[in-house]
Amino acid sequence: MNNFNRGKLFFIKFLQVLLSILFFLALVFVIKWRIDSLYLNSISNRKVQLSIVDEFTKTANEILVATGLKDEKSVKPIVALDEGKEENEETDNTKAKITIPEGTNVDGLGEILMSKGLIKDLNAYKALVDDMQIGNKIVPGTYDLNKGLKVREILAKISNTNLKTYNININEGATPADVAKTLMDNGVIVSQQAFVDSCNNLGVTAFAPGTHEILMPSKVANIIKSLAKN
Repeated sequence: MNNFNRGKLFFIKFLQVLLSILFFLALVFVIKWRIDSLYLNSISNRKVQLSIVDEFTKTANEILVATGLKDEKSVKPIVALDEGKEENEETDNTKAKITIPEGTNVDGLGEILMSKGLIKDLNAYKALVDDMQIGNKIVPGTYDLNKGLKVREILAKISNTNLKTYNININEGATPADVAKTLMDNGVIVSQQAFVDSCNNLGVTAFAPGTHEILMPSKVANIIKSLAKN
């Protein structure tokens, strides 16, 4: 009888510890989900809905890559390329006036934008600057910027860059060379061979069929990752 009681107490304590661990992991997962959602929305020009399933898949892939059970090249990241606004989304029309001195670099511009409430995350801002490849295109001067603008739109104004959206159709079974030709024909890229070489470097050989919307400018590597098939 004593052995039974000891076993029962051990089982109860084991369940308590297990439930505590599960609760802690669930809490960490929810926090990570929130951070990832905030990051995607900070670099996207429309409201991005990151579902629990998407976050679970993303987290599982990160764990598999970290443990060496999965090749990082085979993991397709979540990339927000569509910068369109939701039809019913409210826009902040408040103006912010900024002055960019001559010789301002990427870090300096980030501090200016952050101080005026035009960006929320410096790391996300730097990632977008890198994707748009405008680090050396900052135009000094005074700007009156609408706080309802997305970060990509703000950077386009400050760097005198034109944003352009392309709708690209990819056929089932398309090879890197096929996709490169389609992108070249539509004016998205300037070199088919460079695109194919980048695909080879990233280990991408298959693409998701269907129509894809691509906002330029964007780095070729990020375009490839957004088009790649899981």
